[in-house]
Amino acid sequence: MEFDNDQHFVSRCPFCSAEYDLDGAKVIGEEEDSTMVYVSCQDCESSIVAIVAMSGLGIVSLGLVTDMTEEDAKRMMDSEELTGDDLLSAYELLKDSESSVTGLTRSSKP
Repeated sequence: MEFDNDQHFVSRCPFCSAEYDLDGAKVIGEEEDSTMVYVSCQDCESSIVAIVAMSGLGIVSLGLVTDMTEEDAKRMMDSEELTGDDLLSAYELLKDSESSVTGLTRSSKP
């Protein structure tokens, strides 16, 4: 998927309203009809991850404010999906007041 300069992407920072320098946008993932992009504001240093996709209705985009770095976002793209069992395990650990945060970081998979 390629972007034309005439197409309007997420153009302004949601925090400080500064215009993004889209030359600094980094593609962190691509599929057939969609692209995930990481963009940082040069003024306030906040970041967004945006998904831009082609649909039957045209180009659709969705941006998410994040505190992740570009490297974090790439690592998350390569990680396994969470299952319902993963969420239930995290809930059980948090519910038990004697459990520690280290229990959440231990891998349950060999």
